[in-house]
Amino acid sequence: MNPDLQKLITLQGLELNISVLQTQVSEIPQKSLELENSLQSIKARYEAKVAHTKEIANRRRTLEGEVDLARTRLARLKDQLMAVKTNKEYTAMLHEIRMAEEQIRTEEDKILDLMEKIESGENELKTLEQEMRLQGAEIQKQIRQMSASAPALEGELAKLREEKAAVESGIIDKELLERYRRIAAARKGIALAEAKNELCDVCHVRIRPQMYADLLRTDEIFFCDSCSRILFAVAKTAVPVIEIA
Repeated sequence: MNPDLQKLITLQGLELNISVLQTQVSEIPQKSLELENSLQSIKARYEAKVAHTKEIANRRRTLEGEVDLARTRLARLKDQLMAVKTNKEYTAMLHEIRMAEEQIRTEEDKILDLMEKIESGENELKTLEQEMRLQGAEIQKQIRQMSASAPALEGELAKLREEKAAVESGIIDKELLERYRRIAAARKGIALAEAKNELCDVCHVRIRPQMYADLLRTDEIFFCDSCSRILFAVAKTAVPVIEIA
């Protein structure tokens, strides 16, 4: 194989790895922010539930106060009932007593309903509190791991960039290197394609038989007629070729 072509294969592998690492490094701040927002969302749900449960408890206390007042009024009405002197007054007093009793029953039903809601809310709070604790711990762990991974990734990037510079400097045919650059820019970083079974292994278009034969037996540089990538042929692929749609 053409020595410069072999170096380009190595170069492409390095550049693809660099691209992956650069993406990982650049995504750390955003991913950390997303995790922080997720944690805040869990806390907000818990705090909203706490506030709602407190609101229901306050309504219950208010109703209980109203029931106490209604019972006091009912007791007073029953005392007054014994003092009335006419049937009309007696009937009117009985009506007021029934209204007071109905109010008490209505308010007590509301209190029972609120008590059920409070009990349900307290159970939900326990579940949310456990979820907040467990998920919060996991999210904090992920944030710490990402922050800790950044220096290692940066170090690996620096190492790969040094290797890339060394490979580039060893390529004699600078015109070929420049063409490689143009193709890579136009083809999502994939400027090389393996020729296998008379096909371009990236775009899957058939290679002309004579070109394929020359590719296998000479060191000449050939380009795919379809995707314009630089073709190479080896018994075993030196660097995995990533298929680009």
